[in-house]
Amino acid sequence: MQRLITAFLLCLILAGSSIAQNASTYFPASPGYVWYYSNTPLDSQNVPILSLRTYQVDSFASVTNYQGLTASKVLSKSGLLTIGQPTPFTDTSYYNFQTTNAWSYLNVLQLLDSIEILDSTFFAFLRSLDGWYNTYRFSQTVNTNYTILSRDTTITIDTLVLPIRVQTIGRRLNDQTISTINGNFLAKKFNISFVLSYGVTIPPFPTVYIPVITRPDTVYIGSNVWVLRDVVPSVNVDLTGLGIPIQFFIPGSVKEVTNPSSGITGFSAEVPAGMELLQNYPNPFNPSTRISFSLPEKGMTVLELFNSLGQSSAVLINEELQPGSYEYTLDASHLPAGAYFYSLTSGTGRIVKKLVLVK
Repeated sequence: MQRLITAFLLCLILAGSSIAQNASTYFPASPGYVWYYSNTPLDSQNVPILSLRTYQVDSFASVTNYQGLTASKVLSKSGLLTIGQPTPFTDTSYYNFQTTNAWSYLNVLQLLDSIEILDSTFFAFLRSLDGWYNTYRFSQTVNTNYTILSRDTTITIDTLVLPIRVQTIGRRLNDQTISTINGNFLAKKFNISFVLSYGVTIPPFPTVYIPVITRPDTVYIGSNVWVLRDVVPSVNVDLTGLGIPIQFFIPGSVKEVTNPSSGITGFSAEVPAGMELLQNYPNPFNPSTRISFSLPEKGMTVLELFNSLGQSSAVLINEELQPGSYEYTLDASHLPAGAYFYSLTSGTGRIVKKLVLVK
């Protein structure tokens, strides 16, 4: 039973995993944008467990056609011990933007390798959840609910057949200014609640569904940046009141940007003779400057910023890039004035140059 409930919640989180303004203006304008996040687990009392903090890197890879819609494809790698850990991307998400709505695609098949499914009916139900869902509705009236997903099914435990309802309920909250490493943002704020309900039938009355697990997910979305913060509290589950001897808690987490998000622009696909890192322009600068570099071959590429003591200030790029020439725009508005060094590492080569931030 606990395994089934966990499977439901994992699938539903993907569905949520976020005015007259178009929804597309909240997402980066073009591929090449990279997000850097920290993920801090919460214990059963929702206290952050800092010792277990890990990191996540998301990359806006391309715009493609996916399952009938034009989609922004985002590659992800998580569970990193450091933000610069050279690990390949392992997960993929898709987003579609239609007027004031942002849709996300739920793909249960990505989860099935890690979930032990013993019941073929339950397996078929999970697969039926695949699809596009209208998750973030930017013109929704504040503090009113909207249904993202609602599906009824049954699960069988021994000879007991339990009717259940799976729902994802969205709610747009009041805009909120939040402080991030990228500066302050007046963020769009959504609550996406994942609800598992148990059906009770007392003839001759129709079945009434009683929520047994509700897990709210609060998402903060910044213009042109997308998700700035995502808070999922821990949930204590107690099914003993339904005659099912199960008690456990589902850990929560706090995901938030931990390094400045970056925008990489590829301006030439011509393969250069060797790796090159140009002097940033302008230099000195305040608060932004452009860093150009060239790569002769495909490979993991790290562009990192260090302070004058040699301590890492930010990992600007950490992803696999194709051969060609690129330009990165560094926004240093959050950093103190002073001399810094930027380092390009790719393949077996490394180049370091100096830049100066004045304020």
